[in-house]
Amino acid sequence: MTRALVVAIVLAVLVVGDALVVYGRVFSSSTTTTTPGPVGSATSSGADAGSGIAAPASTGAHLTEVRGSVQVKAGAGAWHDAVFGEVLSADDAVRAGRNAEAVLVAGDGVEVRLSPRSELSVRELNEAAARVRLEEGHVTANVDVSRRRVLRVQARGGDAVAESRGGSFGAITDGAGQLAVAAETGSLQLTAGGASVDVAAGQSSTAIAGAAPSLPQATPGSLFLKLGALAATRTNQTSTTVQGQTAPGAIVRVGAMTAAADREGRFVMKVPLQDGRNELAVEVTDAAGRASAQPLPDVVVDRNKPALDAAVRWGR
Repeated sequence: MTRALVVAIVLAVLVVGDALVVYGRVFSSSTTTTTPGPVGSATSSGADAGSGIAAPASTGAHLTEVRGSVQVKAGAGAWHDAVFGEVLSADDAVRAGRNAEAVLVAGDGVEVRLSPRSELSVRELNEAAARVRLEEGHVTANVDVSRRRVLRVQARGGDAVAESRGGSFGAITDGAGQLAVAAETGSLQLTAGGASVDVAAGQSSTAIAGAAPSLPQATPGSLFLKLGALAATRTNQTSTTVQGQTAPGAIVRVGAMTAAADREGRFVMKVPLQDGRNELAVEVTDAAGRASAQPLPDVVVDRNKPALDAAVRWGR
């Protein structure tokens, strides 16, 4: 067989139409085609099995878990009920209701779990990094260090940003610029106010809007909540002040009101009251995602009574 004939046979095997087949993938002059796998699988977001060739990162973030009342919004559009497998692009948002959760796979090796009563928006997605903005509430994030991608979580209303290149961590914000983080595995960097700190596994840090992050400290083994005794249970006032102490950076809720604990864990909040009996409970969530609740004595609002103090007095 002549050399020219051998060359012709080889070319005939390799060339199919105008495409060249190499190691099971098809490359044409203008496109690259792969066979997608299930949402969130290694095939759809990682390297092709056995090929040693990394597949491009997904251009969208996939909802791989939807539990309870979860809604999404495309850009400036209206909110609608989320669908399993729905894809979010840059400027899209997702929020979870009171008893709801959602998991967002933001490309190769990055997973973000949205906690109840929380909202985030997708800001940037590319092969090197994923960036989301936590509008309010809490998220738990996992970053696969072997995928060599970066996850950045920023807080609405401020310049605080948490950056992870591998590991798992929690982040929580009041939606007014404060961001608290707790590293579970690996490490992360928290930047705010022109300064940065490295937060190692088992440590926490809090960044208040416009200020540098606090020095990392060991995350307490359990979440505590301390409240002062209620001074009065009857008043003619339409609001009461609740104050206490919990984990630094934790989010505190009383009814529809929300406040953030400072770097020492102290919080003060004014809570509106309705005429008649008011049943109050303080709920708190920390950066690690742990939650605690404590009821307060009922407060009765009687407009015909003299002015009475219904504030929670710290230290009593």
